[in-house]
Amino acid sequence: MRRRVPRPPLVGLLAAGTVLLLAATAIAAGNSITLNLKGGYRNQQRIACSARHHYTLYHRGGTLRMDGYVSPAPALPDGAWRVKVKIKQCKGGRFVTIWQRHARGNAVLLNGAKVGHFRISYRTQRTGYFFARAYYYGYTPRIKSDAQHFRVTR
Repeated sequence: MRRRVPRPPLVGLLAAGTVLLLAATAIAAGNSITLNLKGGYRNQQRIACSARHHYTLYHRGGTLRMDGYVSPAPALPDGAWRVKVKIKQCKGGRFVTIWQRHARGNAVLLNGAKVGHFRISYRTQRTGYFFARAYYYGYTPRIKSDAQHFRVTR
């Protein structure tokens, strides 16, 4: 006689899959931060530090203005919370931090939802390939924006 190996019921597998999907959706819909670069004069796709990205071009000596949003808005008074913005440059085949500052944030209404807004500027003093990223440490785990790549030309 052959013994029958018990199989988990299909309903149990579907329920477990649904729970995982809901958990992933809740995490994805949770805390987020964005960073936007303003005022570039052209876009191009280039390879720097062994990776291909879209780069926004800026002239050396100009000002790169950035802003972004933290969602949901931190539950702190305006100006009491800060976002760290880092800029890394491609040097020797890897990106290294060359500049970091903190930007004060304030709450604003965006499409009827309360979000946190911040802005900061960077003086483009050297040419090369860079990326900027924003970090907010007020939530656990910390959140970070996508890297925004840019190139500074003469």
